[in-house]
Amino acid sequence: MQRLYLYPTLPFASFIVRRRCRHHDVNFLHKQSREHDGGIVHPCSPFCYQRSVSSSNSTQQHTSSSSIDNNDTVFKLPSHITFLTDVEGDGLYFDRFVRHSQIVGFRPISPSFGRYAVKQGENGSGGKWNYGHYDEEYFPYDKEVVFLDDNSILVYGGDVWDKGGLDLYVMRQLLSLRRRYPDRVHFLMGNRDINKMRIVDELGWFDGNTGETTTTLPKHEGVYWHLRGLLPTDPKPSIPSNSAADRLKWMLNNTMGSIHAFEFRRDELRRERIAIMHETCVSTSFEVEDPIRSNDSVAVSDDEVAQSYISSCCPISGIMSQYLMHAKLVLRFGSVLFMHGALPIDSKIDADDQFNHFPTPWLRPSNDGSTASGINSLAEWIEALNGFASSQVKAWKDFGQAPRSTLLNSSDDDDGVWATNGGYFNNTRAGKMFGALMQYGMGRLSDNATTQSCVYSSWMHNGLPREDIFGCKNSMMTFSRLLRKEGIQIILTGHRPVGDAPWPIKIQHDGENASAWVLPCDTSYSGDTRWTNIEGLESFDSNSLGRGFAKSGRGEVAFSEPLIRLCPATGNVNSLQIHGCLSDGSYYKTENMMNVDDCDNLVYGRSHGPAVFKDKESGDSKEGMFWVKSRVGDRHLVSFGKGYHVWNSYIT
Repeated sequence: MQRLYLYPTLPFASFIVRRRCRHHDVNFLHKQSREHDGGIVHPCSPFCYQRSVSSSNSTQQHTSSSSIDNNDTVFKLPSHITFLTDVEGDGLYFDRFVRHSQIVGFRPISPSFGRYAVKQGENGSGGKWNYGHYDEEYFPYDKEVVFLDDNSILVYGGDVWDKGGLDLYVMRQLLSLRRRYPDRVHFLMGNRDINKMRIVDELGWFDGNTGETTTTLPKHEGVYWHLRGLLPTDPKPSIPSNSAADRLKWMLNNTMGSIHAFEFRRDELRRERIAIMHETCVSTSFEVEDPIRSNDSVAVSDDEVAQSYISSCCPISGIMSQYLMHAKLVLRFGSVLFMHGALPIDSKIDADDQFNHFPTPWLRPSNDGSTASGINSLAEWIEALNGFASSQVKAWKDFGQAPRSTLLNSSDDDDGVWATNGGYFNNTRAGKMFGALMQYGMGRLSDNATTQSCVYSSWMHNGLPREDIFGCKNSMMTFSRLLRKEGIQIILTGHRPVGDAPWPIKIQHDGENASAWVLPCDTSYSGDTRWTNIEGLESFDSNSLGRGFAKSGRGEVAFSEPLIRLCPATGNVNSLQIHGCLSDGSYYKTENMMNVDDCDNLVYGRSHGPAVFKDKESGDSKEGMFWVKSRVGDRHLVSFGKGYHVWNSYIT
C-alpha cells in the first residue's frame, strides 16, 4: 500500500505529496553507489520521493527555491544541504570537494562533443569550436556529478570563474548537474558572476539575430573606481581600442582582479581542441601531460580568447547567462539562509535599528534622500532582492537580443559604457537596462559610499569577525533578536577569504542555551594559510603544503564541506557539521554544532586570548585574539587573521 505524507514547505509555498518506499538500506546504498556506479542511489531508497502526483516531467525547472511552476508542482524542503562557494575556476578544488562530499559524487561517462565532433587538421586549423555557448550535447569530460541520495540539495554560493584555470569546466559541471536535478541545485550570484555582464557592454554587442559579434568596440573612458580622485585637468586613462583582445586583457587585469585569466582561458581552449582532435576527454590536470595532451602545435589566438569571453558571457546563449538566469541573490531553506556576502548591516546606523534595516538601493530615493521601500521583514526583502535580480538579468538578455544595427544607431551610443560612471541610475543604454545589478555587485559607488549589498558585504573585517557586530554586547543581542524573530538558525556565505576552513561565528541567544551560527565559507586562500605557534600555550608545529601545481590559492589538499540536516516537517536545523582537509593535510570534522550539550560547542565560534603569534615565514610576532574553528583529533584548530592573511595553530 502506498503511503502519502504532507510536508510544509518554504515561505510562499504550500505542500507537496511525498511517496516513501520501504525497501533498501540507505547506508548500504551510499557505499555501493560510491564503489560501483559513481554515486547513483537506487531509485527505491528511503529518500526517494515523487515531486508531484500530477507532474510527468521530472526535469521541469522552478523559477525560485520556493515558487510554483507551470504544473503547480511545489518545491519541498530537503533533508540534507551541502554548500560550495567561491571555486573561482579551480577545477582541481571542485573535483576534490565532490570526491570527498557526503552529498554528491562523480560517475564516469563518455565525453560528448555534439556538433563539434569533426575531424580537424593536425594543428586544429579549420575546425569549429565551442567558445562557451551553452550546448547540452557538448560535455567533453569523462565524469559528471550526481547526488548520492534522493532528498538532498547543493547550494553554490557564487564566484564561479577567474583564478583557477578551468572556468569552462567548473561552469559546465554545475550547469549539467542542475539540468539533471533542476529542483536540487541552487545558484547564488557572486560579484565575479555579476561583473561578467559588463563583457557585452564593454567588448561589443552580440547580434541575437545573426549570431555575430561587432568589430567596433564601444566608446570607453575608464571605470569609475579608477577615475575616483582625478582632477578635471588630469588626463583620461588610455583604454585599448584596437582590438577586443587587448581591451579584454585590460579589463581582466585592471578592473576584474583576474590577472592570469586571459592565459588560463587560452590554455583551457587549447585542451578542448586537443580533446576534439583526438576524440578523448579534456584534460583537467596541470601536471606533466602525455605527448598528445601537451601538443604545442595547437594554437589559440588572442582573438579567439576574446571570442570565448564574448560567447560565454553572451546574454542569449552563453554559459554564464545560463548560470545568472537561474541564480538568486538570497536563498532560504527553512531556518537556513544563504547569500554570497553578508547581510548589508551599516555600522553607522544606531545599534537599536541597524539590524532591522533592509536596504533596497536600486529604488530611487525620495525627496528627503531616504528609500521608502516599505520592506520591514526578511521574507519581503528576499522576495524584493530576487525579483530585482531577475528583472535585471532579463533586461540584460534583451540588451543582447537587440540587433547590432539598432544598438549602434542608438542615441545612447555616444554615452559610453556603464562602468565609467557606475551607479544605480546610470543613463547609458546598458545602465538603464541592467546597470543597477552591476552596481549591486560592486563594493562601492562612485562617491566611495558602500553599496549596502548582500553580494559584497562581509562578516569579516581586517581578517577577523567584525567588531561592530560580534564584539559589542548590545549589537550581538540585537542581531540575536533579529535572527530569532525571523526564524534563522544558520547563515552561510562566501566572498571574503577566511583561511583553509570555514570560520564559525556563534550567536548566543540571551537567556537561552540555543544559539545561531554565521558561517563564512570562502577558503580560496587555503594554500596561502600560514602556520604558527602561540606563545604561552601548548601548541604543535605544522606546515602548509602550499599551492603546489594548483593555479589558484587553494593549494592541492584543502577542501571543506558544511553539512546541514533539516527537519522537512518544521524547517528547523537538526544538525550542522563541517568536515574537510586543512592546508597541512590534516583531516577534521566537527560534531553537531547545534548540540548545546557538546562541550566543544562551548568554545567553537568565539574569540579567545589575546595571544602572541609567531609568524614562521617572517619571524615577526603578532598579537591579537584567536578563534576556535574545529577539532582535529585531540587538539583544537585555532586561527588568527590580519588583512587577507590567516595564521593557524593547534592547541590542546
